[in-house]
Amino acid sequence: MIGDLILIFIFAIIWWKILKLKKENFREFIFELSIYISVFVITIILYKFSSFLLSFVFDFGLFPSIVGVFALNFMIIYLSIRFFIYYLSKKNKLTLEKREKIIRSEIKLIEFILHSFEDFQKAFVIFFTINLIIIFTLLNSVVDVFTHQKILNYENSQKIDIRAEKLISNTKGSAQGRDNLSETIHFLRIVDPRAYEKIVENTNSFVFSSRSMMPVLAMAHMPDDYIEIDPIFAKPFNSLEDKIYFASLLVHESEHLKNFRHDGGLIGNALNYALLAVKCNPLTNYQYFSDIRRSMFMFGDEWCAQVSEVKFYRQFNINYKEDWIKHFEDN
Repeated sequence: MIGDLILIFIFAIIWWKILKLKKENFREFIFELSIYISVFVITIILYKFSSFLLSFVFDFGLFPSIVGVFALNFMIIYLSIRFFIYYLSKKNKLTLEKREKIIRSEIKLIEFILHSFEDFQKAFVIFFTINLIIIFTLLNSVVDVFTHQKILNYENSQKIDIRAEKLISNTKGSAQGRDNLSETIHFLRIVDPRAYEKIVENTNSFVFSSRSMMPVLAMAHMPDDYIEIDPIFAKPFNSLEDKIYFASLLVHESEHLKNFRHDGGLIGNALNYALLAVKCNPLTNYQYFSDIRRSMFMFGDEWCAQVSEVKFYRQFNINYKEDWIKHFEDN
């Protein structure tokens, strides 16, 4: 979190300077922008290599923010280049004449690529928007840290606990499946009371399917608001990881039930899904998508379910990207 705050602060200073120069000194603006764009391109080209080197210094854990790592790489390269330019100026190796010559070359290059000032303005706005998305993504992770801390002080009502016991006792399917569900629900009550409350409040019943649901492992059914569960989760649990994996499915599917509106009407439902798409889109929530290729084929409600699932996983030392269903198949 502190690292993200530092990166946001540095980004803000850089862009404040660039935008100020755009109004006051266009030639210096071109010089500063060219440095920024050059570093941006270099960071993309060297992203994997630099991330590998950074992994020896920083502990990114199993759930790194891809945008956060990119921003850190960018800042290291950018500040290094700025220091190098300052060093050359102090040693009189980058005189005003040489600086002006560089600026003229940069303007000629821009005129060659973009044939009019209007095209340059459009390109600048697009590039600035991309950087805003990066900054807002970092801000998202900072806000999430503060929000996540509330879990430790979150208390559930007795009414929720009574409803949870009723849901467990009325679960349809095998006795072993009901025991697994009971263990997982009580586990959630301790480690993530907000997720526990979301599942209990928005689910009317649980059903362990009598047939394989592969490749879907669980499914939220609406408007009856019940979660159907693959029979693979009716096998005996052998570890804490079993509960965590199973809990992640309940967190995911209950998010669907929470977001669904029975009586919203055509316009109400359309507005609801539009709001979900804005809130949970993969651009400003990039670090919460286990597979960005998958996210592009989803929509607002499924995006929110993906985000809630990965946020849940981030509490544990578990790699959410692995094919963990094999773990159950092998047991």
